Amino acid sequence: MTSIAHGVHQAAGYSRSFIIDGDEGVTLIDTGLPKNDGAIVEVLSSIGRSVEEVRRIAITHAHFDHFGNAAVFKRKSGARVFAPKRDAAAIRGEEKTPHPPVLDRLPFLKPVLGLLPGADPVEVDTLIAEGEQNGLPGDLKVIDTPGHTPGHVSFLLERAGGVLFVGDAAVATKSGEVKRGWMNRATPLFDASLRHIAEFDFDIAVFAHSSPIESSASDAFRSLAGKLG
Repeated sequence: MTSIAHGVHQAAGYSRSFIIDGDEGVTLIDTGLPKNDGAIVEVLSSIGRSVEEVRRIAITHAHFDHFGNAAVFKRKSGARVFAPKRDAAAIRGEEKTPHPPVLDRLPFLKPVLGLLPGADPVEVDTLIAEGEQNGLPGDLKVIDTPGHTPGHVSFLLERAGGVLFVGDAAVATKSGEVKRGWMNRATPLFDASLRHIAEFDFDIAVFAHSSPIESSASDAFRSLAGKLG
């Protein structure tokens, strides 16, 4: 377990999940790869919480490594599942999961990715979009960041100077720079999302596939936005 800020914890794994402990119960941000729910359970136990105390599961987008255990936690806790409007049908299993943008450049990878295990579909209780709270904790805001998937969102927690849960909208290098990441590609929609993130103020940014930026994180996004033209 990695503690990000007061009441904010990271569960280990190829695709990181995050646990927000608050007065309104526990909120999960993404749930990692299928069958990796034990990593989240371990964090919950270490902070004196149980699976039954999970109240909300907030999903950034409809890829199996982000909602892989949502069905498990919903079944065990009765938590409400929050998902982006344009990705919800795939999370419910009603549509195919949108492929990551890297496959537009490297289509030969499609058969390989097709061999990976899928996530169990899960009922979505609440559709989310920027400017709509709809039952999320009052200090957790939605930011629309489409591009990696049509409905991708990021979350901004108003705590510890601001904690941005980036999802797959970007990655961070070891030196603390923000990049699109190999799984993404430059498109007007994607780059507009990166510029949009740079409009917000936050001290910390956490990513699904890279280490966090622990200070002045919004400056790192502004630096990237300035290079996009």
